[in-house]
Amino acid sequence: MQLMNAASSVAEIVREKQIYRYGVRAGSALYLHTEGAEVRLFRWELPTIEIVAQLQASFGWRIASEQDEAGVYFVAKRRPFVGGMAGGTFSLTVPQDTHVILRLERCQVWMTNTTGTVEIPGANAAPQQPRLPRQTSEA
Repeated sequence: MQLMNAASSVAEIVREKQIYRYGVRAGSALYLHTEGAEVRLFRWELPTIEIVAQLQASFGWRIASEQDEAGVYFVAKRRPFVGGMAGGTFSLTVPQDTHVILRLERCQVWMTNTTGTVEIPGANAAPQQPRLPRQTSEA
């Protein structure tokens, strides 16, 4: 039980919440590129794009964002090696008229109050089945 409590305390210490807010004009776009995360999409009436990043082991993430007249670009990638133990949830709250482009790799997506067309392409290649070593029998 003590081990579980210690692990829970460590998890709380390495959990971090970051909030990014961008004032946007009507018809702006949001481009998000992330991997191995949960993405939640919400719509509202405010002229603001808000991204709430809830990161576990935040040291395992690289985050970059930029804004121009067309919209907001947000990239959250896991760092090599230490990123394997990092987790993340990205809650995107955008104006009703915002065009959202998601480039996702192994993600979960939740959308509410969504109108439009969602296209999800197939994977480029089928995952390889693990190969078992050949067994030899001695006769």
